[in-house]
Amino acid sequence: MERATFAEYEAAKLEIIKGREYKEYTDMDEYGRNHKTFCCKDGSTFWEITENGVTEFWSTKHSESRKYVAEAPKEEPKNAEERKKVYTRLCKWLYWFADEMFNEEERGEKAQAEFEKECRENPGKQVMYIDTSTNNARVMKTCMKETRDAINFIRNPENDIEDWQLAGITAMLDKFNETGTVPYDIPTAIKGLLCMHILCEEK
Repeated sequence: MERATFAEYEAAKLEIIKGREYKEYTDMDEYGRNHKTFCCKDGSTFWEITENGVTEFWSTKHSESRKYVAEAPKEEPKNAEERKKVYTRLCKWLYWFADEMFNEEERGEKAQAEFEKECRENPGKQVMYIDTSTNNARVMKTCMKETRDAINFIRNPENDIEDWQLAGITAMLDKFNETGTVPYDIPTAIKGLLCMHILCEEK
């Protein structure tokens, strides 16, 4: 029997009942299977039988039956709440790095414009131009990428993350808030604490 997606199942049903007057009949047989029949006034009919999350369906327009298998709901990790807290805090860090990157880029553009203006106004004068904004912006972009990787890893419920790892990340973030410092290698350290250098390579 051909397998169908939920969208295909819905489309097959709508193909029969959409825009038509119909009646729905529901019944359960001796085996516990749920039967549904959608009968339209013009004779078009859609049938479906559901058992243990599997729905077999067919219609007067498509007599060959197909089956749709409902996906079981995914269970949240046991430490889902703590993961969400760490995820939220890292999202704020991601914004901070992005803001710093844009600030550095804007500072560099301003410095470049002032340098070019100085050169135009003093063609015979040697003008020195020293600017670190390009490298600083590049560092911020790297921090953003590393933070984004950690965020995506944490938000994926399929990744196994222990409570001690979340506690370690929380302790680091608390310490930086306390000291008012932002080490630019912290996103890489967080990825290391999550063992992403091992787990992501294996995948």
